[in-house]
Amino acid sequence: MDKALAVTARAFLCFQTKGRLLDAHLARMLTSPRQCRCCGATFAQLLSLSCDRPDICSEDMEVEDNSAVLATRGDILTDDFCRLGDLRFVRAVLAIPLPGSRGEEFLLGTWASLSRDDFDAYLDLFEMRETEKLGDRPAWLANAIPPDMPMPAGCVLEMRPEGQYPELKVTEQNHPLYPLQKDGAELEELLELLYAYGHDLPSLVFDA
Repeated sequence: MDKALAVTARAFLCFQTKGRLLDAHLARMLTSPRQCRCCGATFAQLLSLSCDRPDICSEDMEVEDNSAVLATRGDILTDDFCRLGDLRFVRAVLAIPLPGSRGEEFLLGTWASLSRDDFDAYLDLFEMRETEKLGDRPAWLANAIPPDMPMPAGCVLEMRPEGQYPELKVTEQNHPLYPLQKDGAELEELLELLYAYGHDLPSLVFDA
């Protein structure tokens, strides 16, 4: 984050009084029509970002329909599954609470690396729409978040009701995502994370 933007974020936090005034500012930003100059998204839309594949997966690999994971051998990438050699991945979500926002969350569509047995069990239950029966499973975050983070994060993959992607909960306490999931991200931390992904925050923040 550049110095000017960091100062702007800190200035916003200076007006926070136990989240009360931050609530008002977040409310303005969430309803603002202002758009990011680099992608055209509003601030509210940027609270839900998605990775279209695990980081290890080549950008040249085409995304196929989910049915192809059963019909095809070898490496494959579908909407919700990825198989690369002996590695297995499923699509998941990672939620970061926003304190003082009345329940808003920063949602990251990510990928989870599972054991082969857990992947096969998940795939079978996915076809029957009963993935919730799998329960919580050990997993690894398959995307670098923040984007300059070199180490993978050990997680628990929590199954959710039908129609919802499983949720990743970071369990490694020395990973920067752990305190963000546990305690929530303050406005400055959220702005820094969005800035790290290349979004033009001044076009969203000023006069929000």
